[in-house]
Amino acid sequence: MSLLQALLVALVAAVSRSEGDWLGECKLREPVVTGFLVGLILGDVKTGLIIGAELQLMWMGATGIGPTAQLDIGIGGTIGTAVAIMTGTGPETAILFGVPVAVIMQFLNTLLLSAYSGVMVAADHKIDALDFRGIRMLHYFCGICTTLAYFLPTFFVMYFGNTVIESIVAGMPAWVNLGLSGVAAILPCLGFALLLNIIMEKRLIPYFILGFIPAAFVGFDLTMIAIAGVAVAIAWIIFMLRQNEGAKTETVSNSDDEWED
Repeated sequence: MSLLQALLVALVAAVSRSEGDWLGECKLREPVVTGFLVGLILGDVKTGLIIGAELQLMWMGATGIGPTAQLDIGIGGTIGTAVAIMTGTGPETAILFGVPVAVIMQFLNTLLLSAYSGVMVAADHKIDALDFRGIRMLHYFCGICTTLAYFLPTFFVMYFGNTVIESIVAGMPAWVNLGLSGVAAILPCLGFALLLNIIMEKRLIPYFILGFIPAAFVGFDLTMIAIAGVAVAIAWIIFMLRQNEGAKTETVSNSDDEWED
């Protein structure tokens, strides 16, 4: 990897962290976006998009709820995709390097936020003194520190750790590659399961079935199980519609009785 490519990949990692802070919610941290950008930098957009999409499926259900820290999928997807393209391998290598990086950077981000608590004390003093310029400088200071905390490690790993990464990937035995391939196939299912655990409601199940069956049987003939699934979903939807109609009729009837009284 050239110096310019390493700098640009590190910039993608840093920008992915800036989302939610300086850049607002623009989805730059999503692996399918960082995968495209890394592929564009390394000259293989197709592979970058494929690997980014695989990582997106895996992490689409990794949501931080309440005080729970969210995995740092921005830098994890960036480094994972870059390593996979550099070594000419597939999603299994992206997962091998991307998941540990996402976990490590999550802890680093927690440490940074803890360190910024001291800066907040200084900000309170500047607010009391109506020092608006000082408040802005503290804001920029924290943002620059966070950006450098993501930019510098990514640059050093990509530029100076090039040969080390390639030797690690080349030295892995066949059974490790086979196991990682299996993990790469299973983890997207885990991502969907995590997502459904958050958003799935009983009334959405038939629509999920109707969406899943066409996606699962694209290019293949429908089996009796698929046809039965479609029939069950349609019957379920009709049942829910009639149930709602009955509830509305009962509500209208009760309101008419009140007017008669």
